[in-house]
Amino acid sequence: MSDDPFSSVLAMVNAQAVCAGGFTVGGDWAVAFPPPDQLKFMVIVRGCCWLEVEGQGAPLRMGEGDVLMLSAPLAFVLSSDPTIFPRPAWEVFAGATSGIFALGGGDEMLFLGGHVDMAAGCGGLLLDCLPDVIRVNGGSDKAPYLKSLIAQLAEECGTNREGAGFACTALAQLIFLQILRAHLAHEGELTPGLLRVLADRRLSPALRLMHGEPARNWHLPELARAAAMSRTAFATHFKTLAGMGPLTYLAQWRLHLAQRRLVAGGMTIGQIAQEVGFSSDAAFSNAFKRMTGNSPSQFRLKSQQTAAE
Repeated sequence: MSDDPFSSVLAMVNAQAVCAGGFTVGGDWAVAFPPPDQLKFMVIVRGCCWLEVEGQGAPLRMGEGDVLMLSAPLAFVLSSDPTIFPRPAWEVFAGATSGIFALGGGDEMLFLGGHVDMAAGCGGLLLDCLPDVIRVNGGSDKAPYLKSLIAQLAEECGTNREGAGFACTALAQLIFLQILRAHLAHEGELTPGLLRVLADRRLSPALRLMHGEPARNWHLPELARAAAMSRTAFATHFKTLAGMGPLTYLAQWRLHLAQRRLVAGGMTIGQIAQEVGFSSDAAFSNAFKRMTGNSPSQFRLKSQQTAAE
């Protein structure tokens, strides 16, 4: 089975969800967390708490089965009561190791958190399309499957069984995917862009062609036929959802592929240009610089320097 377009985007950015652990707590408490430097997700396994995210208005009441994801570097506070003055996380969790940490005061609530690593220089393809905050309510139609994953994650995090780390990573990956699916399910509310296109099933056959063979010289009529639409209807519908025409989208997808190849290393710039469908190194370099502001060689060097830090 070939990858669907959304899977190819996740593979492109090399999205890897990691469960960092969690904590149990009861009584009166409040903890202030600094802005995360990676996409972060949070899960309420049992109990409830208040969540206040910087710049996002009034605190949210989070209950059992609720999941929240932050894609922006925003500080946040978790608490039993939003009127309690919070202690900084670095102080509360000083000396804590991986797994589930007991904060003291009982275990009325169990919280798990994690982050999503992405390939250097490529993560923006996904992050730039996401809202600052995504919340999946534990009472939504996505809840039964998510609750099952959450329960399994909590069980694995709380044990030292063989393969627990592997299981936690796999479960965190599935939870991350379900968060994204829940977001895509509200396609009518998505702004024009990558995710809006990926959420549209009519365009999926055409996207599958472009993502599957990006170097091929695709023409509008054959892409329209794949979507079972007229050329005009296809071009209009695609531009409405993507904010750009299908061939412009294809050109940008090729450049994102090139970014991934440059980060991965092992190929010359000329080889990358040919693999992603450019007729010459010069055409590739000019297009790449227009999109990123850097030449391919500059982008590769900056990526290597970031990875070495």
